Amino acid sequence: MRENLWLHTTSILVYLLMLRDEYRNVGVVSPSYHGFALPEQKKRVAKGSGACNPQNQRVIGAMNLNLHWVAFLVDKKKIICFMFDPLQSDANYTTIETSVRAVVEKILGLEDMLHYERITWCTQQDSSSCGAWSIAILEMLLSGAIWNDCVYNLVPYLRMRLLYKAIAFIERESVVIDV
Repeated sequence: MRENLWLHTTSILVYLLMLRDEYRNVGVVSPSYHGFALPEQKKRVAKGSGACNPQNQRVIGAMNLNLHWVAFLVDKKKIICFMFDPLQSDANYTTIETSVRAVVEKILGLEDMLHYERITWCTQQDSSSCGAWSIAILEMLLSGAIWNDCVYNLVPYLRMRLLYKAIAFIERESVVIDV
């Protein structure tokens, strides 16, 4: 079970890094940060993927809450944190906000400044697409795309698209490392 969670966390991190490379001035909070116990550990891990770069205008992240993926996007210019839970659970939204307040606000120098907004226009329709929806909603926010309910019919396509883009990202990164 732990191996699957680790692989899944790695997949989500790859998708976040892929979005960072695709959109300008975007930083990434590592999805692993939420699982650590000590505040200093959480901050150190959260910073690990370049979230604190001053050029970042937006910072994206995801976290796993009991085998369920949720996501957030901090817009530093608008001083707002968009939160997304595919299940639309009040408890999960509370956890996202609490975690972002305790860690992400501090590492970004935005303590007690952010306003929090729930993304409520998408609700997970099955029991296995939370990761795909979390990444898709982050990409919609980054690109300025508008939601349409027909997107629900595209879950298989979204999964394949994410896989294809992740493979392409990893291949690009491995070429850079080989050089």
